[in-house]
Amino acid sequence: MYAYTGSSSAGEGDKTPKFTHVSTIETGHSKAVRALAWAPSGRTLATASFDSNIGIWEHEHGEEDESLGGDEVTGEWECASQMEGHDTECKSVAYSSTGTLLASCSRDKTVWIWEVHPDADFECMGVLMDHSQDVKCVAWHPTEEVLASASYDDTIKLYIDDPSDDWFSFATLSGHTSTVWSLAFSPDGRYLASGSDDRTVRVWKRVSVGDHRWECVLVLGGHERAVYSVSWGPGGAEAAQVGEGRKSLGWLASTGSDGQIQIWAFSEEEGEAAKSSVTPPEHKLIANIASAHGVYDVNAVAWCPRASHADLLATAGDDGMTRVWRVAQI
Repeated sequence: MYAYTGSSSAGEGDKTPKFTHVSTIETGHSKAVRALAWAPSGRTLATASFDSNIGIWEHEHGEEDESLGGDEVTGEWECASQMEGHDTECKSVAYSSTGTLLASCSRDKTVWIWEVHPDADFECMGVLMDHSQDVKCVAWHPTEEVLASASYDDTIKLYIDDPSDDWFSFATLSGHTSTVWSLAFSPDGRYLASGSDDRTVRVWKRVSVGDHRWECVLVLGGHERAVYSVSWGPGGAEAAQVGEGRKSLGWLASTGSDGQIQIWAFSEEEGEAAKSSVTPPEHKLIANIASAHGVYDVNAVAWCPRASHADLLATAGDDGMTRVWRVAQI
């Protein structure tokens, strides 16, 4: 069995992760900053704002802070670029795994794909108008240049680049009965999770690589109201302990308007990756907590990307708080 514990209690030694404020970025956005995304380099941040603009912020080299593992953290953040194009509120922004592409989406029903050039120069490679309503989220495949978007029109769109033409939508994933708020690819990129206003999390599987066919193989219930956010990480040290002949697919976290956090562990048979089938992965609810932020909605959930802290989870709520949790076996 697994349980949530606070991640920063005193007296646990140097291995206990700590939060230390190291910098503040005065973005200059005229309205709320809705989303942000790190570039893979870790030295660039993109911000998406309700003022319809995207800000690009670069971190200057600073002095090393030994208390934070020698990371250079004291340098300033400077605005490297401000990108305009969306007609109204920008809802989400995401870098591709190589850092060479940036995607953004908006209430204006469009998805923009930008190519990243040296010296913070960005070139728009495509304006995709496949959704019929507000686009809530964009997410890149972890290893390939495949982009997913989620919308108020209850669908998910998948996009790739045609070398002889432009970016285009090659698939529409339908099944949710209300707004799709959030998307997360599995660490190996063969599955995609989506959280929706219909109170479910759907898991989609790529069942054919050649024609890029994806199918819904699993519907997870348990939430009493809208699912606002999903995050799929490799899982803690226990994730690999799935039994002989099986491999772990990581841990999926979901949260939303009911204030609940759910953690699902996924695994499959060795060799399943080579098959083209709609067989769902084995799944198990390993942890959940009600009222994670008291009576307030929980709007976002994210696994820590650092391998040594893969059991750490952060959440943000309407109470104005960010909470960090550890998922530990007891």
